[in-house]
Amino acid sequence: MSTDVVARLAAANPVPTGVVVHEPAPLPVPRGRLALALALAAAIAVPAVAFAGRLDDLLGISNGGTTISTSDVLPGHPLLDQAMQELNVGGTMQYLGTLDGVAFYATRNADGDFCLAINHVDENYDKGFGCDLNSDNFPSPDVQVFTFPPAGMLEGVAADGVATVEALDANGNVLASTTVTNNLFVSGQRLPAGSVAYIQSLDASGNVLSRQPVPPLSSLTPPPSAP
Repeated sequence: MSTDVVARLAAANPVPTGVVVHEPAPLPVPRGRLALALALAAAIAVPAVAFAGRLDDLLGISNGGTTISTSDVLPGHPLLDQAMQELNVGGTMQYLGTLDGVAFYATRNADGDFCLAINHVDENYDKGFGCDLNSDNFPSPDVQVFTFPPAGMLEGVAADGVATVEALDANGNVLASTTVTNNLFVSGQRLPAGSVAYIQSLDASGNVLSRQPVPPLSSLTPPPSAP
């Protein structure tokens, strides 16, 4: 991503560019690798992969989804539409399904980064979009979960073989836990901002597959604009 694009996204969004992009809500309430306001989008990122012919090969999960136009993913939210353009998302995304009132869409952008959009279909502001731009990757042995967000509400996409996703505090206590359905998960429990230290994934037998550290909220706050 060019420096100009990074600067424009940083100016438009009160979150770290390249990690999270969200549509601001009236009277935003801080919450928190993905959360900062009532209407937010988060992301953890992925390197380029070999694009095979099947959609599940494209996304790296069994749920290949249904192809829809990108313009139909989050209509009426220009900031998120602009973010998709800035992050080189093409003309289509894969609709992965709706779980507990949350619709999920995924694709890989022109650089091969895994991108995810969510839409709380019955709410005006819990909608978001982001691309994983980090050097680690989803899905991989160490990164089994792509979550929106780890503080706020536990929701996102899990790798094949993940049966349960948990949010843990710094002492390893479980703050929230939710099952995975067709690679998707949603917990209706709201979590205090900054309370989640790890996102943990488990298989159907309860074995831990991965424990992903969550950066502190302070690391997600962009520097102030120059006067």
